[in-house]
Amino acid sequence: MTAADWNSPLHALRGHLDVPANKARTRHAAIEVAPVPALLRLPLSLYGRRRAEPCVSVGQHVQRGDIVARGAAALDAAVHATTSGSIRAVAEAPLPCIELEADGDDAAADPEPLPDWRERSRPELLTRLAEAGLTGLGGAGFPSAAKLAAAAGIELLIINAAECEPMLTADERLLTERAGEVMDGISILAHLTSARQVVIAIEDDKPEAIAAVRAALEDHPFRLAVIPRRYPSGSERQLVQILTGREIRSGRLPVDLGILCHNAASARAVSRAVIHGEALTERIVTVTGAALLRPGNLSVRLGTPVGDLLTARGLDQTRLAGIRLGGPLTGRTVTDLREPVGKTHAGLLAAGLEELAPAGTELPCIRCGACAEVCPASLLPQELHRQARAADLDALMALNLQDCIECGACAWVCPSRIPLVEDYRLGKAALAAEAARQAAAEHARMRHERRQRRLEEERRATESAREARLSRVDAALARAKAARHDRQPGS
Repeated sequence: MTAADWNSPLHALRGHLDVPANKARTRHAAIEVAPVPALLRLPLSLYGRRRAEPCVSVGQHVQRGDIVARGAAALDAAVHATTSGSIRAVAEAPLPCIELEADGDDAAADPEPLPDWRERSRPELLTRLAEAGLTGLGGAGFPSAAKLAAAAGIELLIINAAECEPMLTADERLLTERAGEVMDGISILAHLTSARQVVIAIEDDKPEAIAAVRAALEDHPFRLAVIPRRYPSGSERQLVQILTGREIRSGRLPVDLGILCHNAASARAVSRAVIHGEALTERIVTVTGAALLRPGNLSVRLGTPVGDLLTARGLDQTRLAGIRLGGPLTGRTVTDLREPVGKTHAGLLAAGLEELAPAGTELPCIRCGACAEVCPASLLPQELHRQARAADLDALMALNLQDCIECGACAWVCPSRIPLVEDYRLGKAALAAEAARQAAAEHARMRHERRQRRLEEERRATESAREARLSRVDAALARAKAARHDRQPGS
């Protein structure tokens, strides 16, 4: 242990999966630059069910780093052109996106660096991160500026470099080769959060990355926690549990405990956005699998179609069992090769049969309980599966489906080969749709009530005005009558 090591005890991870790491194929593969494709598809999807609205028109010429779409919220992450070229279309398939036809020049907009970032205000720095398009690069893709805005004066900032997903080595290579940039980004995050402690967590099977981080820490007051390799130690809630022993209750967030987690790749993106003035237009992706002749870790332009990326690395169709964006457990199957690489995609897997979850025909659940044993969130996966298939939304809420981190451990061990995570994703989508429906209904109810109040107020005002007019008429008639009476003889 060195002076830079985390000096608090580590805690056991409740529920985990012992799955082979399978990282040897790309662990020592230095980061390469992927070719820029002729056509890029820039996703418009934002966090949750929201989407950004294009602010460019078809035929417009853009440069790398130009903003092409914005979200409605002030701290939403903008969407940028990832090379220079012309806007060809705003498409809906295979997902809502802006199609950008590259011109081959790869010209970039002038950067706006902030070398004096320590002297800038917190709102200015948060706006810079939003304008640069920063989101979490290791998980759900929540806007970084919005996440940081709610985290002032925290106790602990955790930099998540665990990278527990099998076969992925993008963060490992990033730390091995560019630890200094990551440290610069962590310094900015620590400044923005006023964190009292900062710890970088990394699994113990990454000796080169650990050595690079230790060397970089000589100039920084941060700590390094080398944690045992367990899946899914890289999940936010589970990492908090390992480092602090504290559990995050259902419906709560780490920030409620004075803790904030950021991915190592996100920290590097913060450095590029603030110190160098660069928008988020690329990310490091592990492109691997038994069906590739040249697997590796690539710096990939966001919006690159997965088909272009796989072709460039020598896709062997005869060995291909499936394509997944992400890793073998948390990734999702790709059926359309036009689908682009997005901000949250740390891996692209062209898998052989041996690299996917054991295949087979789905059978009925035998209630063996294996899924519950490995669930790191202490849920009841078999019951969630049953209620998801029944579309019982009340039961899914009661069973805390939203606490599922979609790690895939349950599906991996299921002897009945039930696609449990797919069920949970459909259940979450149904819950989100119902929440949106209820929100729309509530909005309509409130509008109706406001309209009814307005109409009632207008009716009362009209009635009051009518009564006032009648009162004035009655008064005038009374005055006229009195005047006639006064003019009569003998009055």
